[in-house]
Amino acid sequence: MSTRSTVQMTECSGLWQRTLLIDGDGSRDVSTGVAWLQGITAYADTRGFAGRLSQHDDVFEWQRLIDVEPPGPFPDAGRMRWEAGVLIEGGVHENYVEHWVRQGGPAAPCWALFGANAILLRAGAQFGWADRRGVVLGTIGDPQWSALNPHMDADDLVVNGVRWNIEDSEGDVDL
Repeated sequence: MSTRSTVQMTECSGLWQRTLLIDGDGSRDVSTGVAWLQGITAYADTRGFAGRLSQHDDVFEWQRLIDVEPPGPFPDAGRMRWEAGVLIEGGVHENYVEHWVRQGGPAAPCWALFGANAILLRAGAQFGWADRRGVVLGTIGDPQWSALNPHMDADDLVVNGVRWNIEDSEGDVDL
């Protein structure tokens, strides 16, 4: 992990656990119930949204292609920096600070498939699935993965028995 304070998007692939949220009113949340799986650009977040991440200098923006909640008034954007091995995110349009710690394991292979209203992504042994019903993060081969039964049928992705037309992909997809 980098000792520089500058964060590159290529360093973010993998599973992240939020260890601290400091809200605009100063309240602190140290529960660890929030996780984010980052691929090349694809991501899925247990708070119920998924999409593509982009970077402009030190500002990262999470474009929400799938969101179980109505969109907020501002883009989801934060300034990112490293601090003692912790990824620190500070809000650009809203006042908050989040601390993120990478969970163990390699981030390769790393790929994603994008449907009209669905994303399947893999980073290392972890997967993320998002559709309008919500977001699932888990481990390849675990009961959640088996229940979703993701596979290709011709040029379509089939997940949970539903056929999804693939609109885009990234990485070397291997299902």
